[in-house]
Amino acid sequence: MKISTDSLGSDHAQALLPLSQSRHGDMACQTLYVHKHVQCARVGESEPAARGIEIHKTLATYINHLVGARRATDIELFDALTRRASGEAREVLEKFRDNHAFDPEKILATELHVALDENFLPIEHPCKGGQIADYEGTLDLVKLHSLTKAEINDWKSYYQVIDADTFQSKLYPLLLMCLNPSLERVKFVLEFVRYGVSRCVEYTRNDLPWLKELAQRERARQRKLHGLNRSRRLKTSPGRHCTWCPLLLNGCPVGETNPYARMTAEGRLRFAVWLQEAEKQNTKVLKDLMVERGPIHYRDANQNEHLAEFVPVEKKFYPYRDAVSIIDEWFRTHADERALKDKLTISGLSSALKAEKRAELAQKLAGVADVHFETELRIGRVRNNASKQQTPARVES
Repeated sequence: MKISTDSLGSDHAQALLPLSQSRHGDMACQTLYVHKHVQCARVGESEPAARGIEIHKTLATYINHLVGARRATDIELFDALTRRASGEAREVLEKFRDNHAFDPEKILATELHVALDENFLPIEHPCKGGQIADYEGTLDLVKLHSLTKAEINDWKSYYQVIDADTFQSKLYPLLLMCLNPSLERVKFVLEFVRYGVSRCVEYTRNDLPWLKELAQRERARQRKLHGLNRSRRLKTSPGRHCTWCPLLLNGCPVGETNPYARMTAEGRLRFAVWLQEAEKQNTKVLKDLMVERGPIHYRDANQNEHLAEFVPVEKKFYPYRDAVSIIDEWFRTHADERALKDKLTISGLSSALKAEKRAELAQKLAGVADVHFETELRIGRVRNNASKQQTPARVES
C-alpha cells in the first residue's frame, strides 16, 4: 500500500461521519479508525482500491449508456471502454463482457448514493454545512423488477468468492427500503466480476426492525470509537483489515507481533510451502510408528491430552444400477418427498464424462448440471509450461 507522506496524523479532529460499509470495516481496529476518521490522516490509495474504483466507473459508464440507448448490450462500446482501462482492470472485466445483458426498463440507477438520518429517514442533499447523515452507502446498480421488488448489484474484483453475509449485504437493502417505502423485498447480489459468478441474499420489509437495530448498534459503536483520542491507549486488533491499513508498514503499535506485519506476502507463501512439506513428512513417519505400536498419547503443558490413532471409518455408497428403481418407486408413492428429490445428485460422473466416447452424454447432461463456483486456496509449484501443479491447502468459499 502506498502511504502519503502527510499521513501520520493531524491535530484537527474530524466530525462524526455517517456509518458506511468502508468505515465499518475500519472499526475492526480502534487504532485504524481513530487514525483515519478522528485524526483525519490522509493516506495514499492502495492498488486494489484503485482497481476497484476504475472497474466501478467503467461499468457505471457502460450501463448508463445502455439505459440511454435502450439496449441490452453494446459490445463495441464495452470494448472501447476496457481498452482505456488499466491492464489489471481489463483482465477483471473480461468475464463481464459476454455474460451480462441488461433490461434498460428495469434499471433505476448506477452509483446511487443513499443517506439516512438517525430515524432512518432519507436526506436528499447531505453536504458540508448542512444536515449530516447517520447512515450512507453508494449502491453500484439498482434494478426494479416491480413496484415492490428490487435488486442491488455490488461489483467485486476480489480474488476470493465470499458469501453475501457481510455488514454491507445488510446495510444496503436497509438503505434502499428506507428510501423507497413501496419496496417489500430487496435482493442483494455480490457480483464477482473476475469470475463471472455471484452470491446473493434477500431481505423483506419484515426484516427491517432487526436490520435497523443492527445499524443502530454499529452506529453507537462508531460514535464511541470517535470519542477516543490519542491521549488514551488505543486497542490495536490485527485482522483482515490490516491488509489495507496505512499503519501496517509504518506506525502499527503492535507491528513487532502483528502476523500481518512480521512477514511479507512472499514470506508467508514460503512459510506455507515449508509447513506443507513438514506436515506431509511428519505424518508419514507418525503413521509408520503407529502401524505396529498402536495409538500415541501426548499431554501438553495445560494437561490437555492429545491422541493419534487409526480409526475405522465406514463409507457407504449406493450403486446406481440397484438404487435407481428403488428411489423411483419411492417418489411415485410419496408425493410429499419433492424436497428430497430436488436435493439428490449423482456423484462420480465428472471424471467419467471426460472420456471421448461419452462426449454425447456429457453434452446432454450439461444442460441439467448444477454448477456451483467456489474459490479454493491452492499452494504448489508452478510448472514451466504455465500450468499449475498445486496441492490444495484449504478451501475458501
